[in-house]
Amino acid sequence: MGRPPRPIDDDLVYHAINRGNNRADVFDDDDDRRAFLDALAKTRERYPFRLLGYCLMTNHFHLLLKPEPGRSISRILQSITVAHTWRYHRRHRSSGHVWQGRFRGPVVQDGDHLLTVLRYIEANPLRAGMVSDPADYPWSSFLQHGLGRPDGLLSPFPEWDDLGATESARRKRWAAKVRAAQKQDELDAIRASLRSGRPYGDAAWGERMAARLGIDPHPRPRGRPPKAMP
Repeated sequence: MGRPPRPIDDDLVYHAINRGNNRADVFDDDDDRRAFLDALAKTRERYPFRLLGYCLMTNHFHLLLKPEPGRSISRILQSITVAHTWRYHRRHRSSGHVWQGRFRGPVVQDGDHLLTVLRYIEANPLRAGMVSDPADYPWSSFLQHGLGRPDGLLSPFPEWDDLGATESARRKRWAAKVRAAQKQDELDAIRASLRSGRPYGDAAWGERMAARLGIDPHPRPRGRPPKAMP
């Protein structure tokens, strides 16, 4: 029996990730990445959501997003990946599964925890050794947040305003954060949340949110040890 559908619950932020089938590359070149972002933009017209951050790697993506009231995170992610799969097969004259099953999408607490996850997402290419500076990677939301280059996909969010008195000060502070090494305990906590599906936030909020969404806040590990998260 498959897993039950994720509940529709308003006013929540999700850290969504999915990988290529068998961890294969799904973004072979910039045209593949553009096709994915086009699928994302078209999905937003049909199932409105606010995109707070993103990063497209070679074999997976990260999205930080907030569905509009009454919209399902599952429906949004399904629409994006199905539309991208169609474009991928048409371009590469291929068939079969492109994405590795169901996405992972733990909820994220507002405030500092949201910024911690956004930093994690935008620093992915840097941690992976793909670039020496996140400004050199064109397929993430860092270009708007750290450099001020407009990205028509992104929506404003209140935590951004708390980073400084002016937009220039906010960008400067954010760029320094993403360029600096993130604390290991933050990396571990985010990766644990992605593996388990548990809410990412402080302990009390996590317990409340797990109860609200019907999630086991302390799932027992099963099977083989998990592979490392990016």
